[in-house]
Amino acid sequence: MARPLDFCATPPAEVALFRQLARHGATVYPELVPPGYVAPRADEAVVPSLDQEAYYLAFEALAPVVVHPVKRGPARGMLEIEEVPSPVFHYERSVRNEAGELVGGRIWAELLVTGSTEDRRGKPRALALAFDDLHQWFRKGWRRSEPKGYWVGPRTGEAWKRGELVLREPGHKGRTYGVWR
Repeated sequence: MARPLDFCATPPAEVALFRQLARHGATVYPELVPPGYVAPRADEAVVPSLDQEAYYLAFEALAPVVVHPVKRGPARGMLEIEEVPSPVFHYERSVRNEAGELVGGRIWAELLVTGSTEDRRGKPRALALAFDDLHQWFRKGWRRSEPKGYWVGPRTGEAWKRGELVLREPGHKGRTYGVWR
């Protein structure tokens, strides 16, 4: 069963998020990995080099990341990370759209692996603890959205209250939302 953390963050909040992830020793992989790619450590120094909308945050100290090559299509020869057996979080960045609105991001993790096949192993317990630690970090310093469902960074909430920023859900017809209290 997948667990999501939906959030809305400006660049300073994204730096703080990666500072928090650095405590767990995560590394950053793009969604399509070139052969021979060396993953950088997920810390505040890597944030300026992030140019794609989504990445994988891998916890390689817990278990190896399972990849397989793409055999067809325009991405042929690239490697894809298998989310179910790998100790990874899928990270979708909170970025601005064409209208200048800040679109929400998401951290998504598959923490429970179930099934009838005997060769499936469960995820490491430390991965669930890292996810719970990140969730607690959101709860302590971030604000809730109105309607609920998103965590809003502190400076992001202040910019919304001043009227400088519009917060929008991802998707074709994502609705706008605000900050609770």
